[in-house]
Amino acid sequence: MKTILGIATLALMMTTSAYAVSVGELIGKCGDDSKIYCKDVGYGDAMQECLDGAYAKLTPECKLVMDRLRDGERVSLF
Repeated sequence: MKTILGIATLALMMTTSAYAVSVGELIGKCGDDSKIYCKDVGYGDAMQECLDGAYAKLTPECKLVMDRLRDGERVSLF
């Protein structure tokens, strides 16, 4: 029974982690926007906060990524 519960827990963790924005996707969709609106800002949370503050000016592609982050997805390395 413990094995089945462990496998189910692992499967759930893998499923929930699938809802993440990859760093590559963030750079690909928001890289130009970050160079324009957030050039002196560091990476990570600071960049996300900056882009969120400039939301109205972002490209449609970047807005889609930011919407996902606003909805609770996290940035992942993969």
